[in-house]
Amino acid sequence: MNNMNNMSKNRHYLRWIVLILVTSLVIGYMALQAFPGSSRYFLTVSEFVEREELQNGEIVRVSGVLVSDSFERPSGTIQAYFQLIDKPNEDQLTTNSILMNASYSGVLPDLFFNPHSEIILEGSYSSTRVFVADSVLVKCPSKFQELESEGKEYPESDSL
Repeated sequence: MNNMNNMSKNRHYLRWIVLILVTSLVIGYMALQAFPGSSRYFLTVSEFVEREELQNGEIVRVSGVLVSDSFERPSGTIQAYFQLIDKPNEDQLTTNSILMNASYSGVLPDLFFNPHSEIILEGSYSSTRVFVADSVLVKCPSKFQELESEGKEYPESDSL
């Protein structure tokens, strides 16, 4: 009789463990499916250009900065053509010379033309060797970067 009670308790615990495990897996799967774009890694311009296997029309994200004076928009259209390069590191005075031609059809974010903004394009490489962006994201520059480039000091922070 005592042995039957123990077996019944073990089955009861096993059911709870299975229920919790299945529920956790379902919630985890739903969370991953809800945010597929946010888990997608982005490549730098040089990484993308070097990896020819990604240049077959596959949807990817590429990050870089706008090449000054490369932006063109034919009058009367919303089609934009521009070039991106890798964002320079702090120890680099200039970026490498790898350029990526890109195009986007639509309204661009306001900070797109800020020289400190990092631009992330999501789209695919066309057969004409132009990255056709479906969406444009702009990582806003820090207010400290803007102040630094203007030669101003950082603002005083409030002590807690």
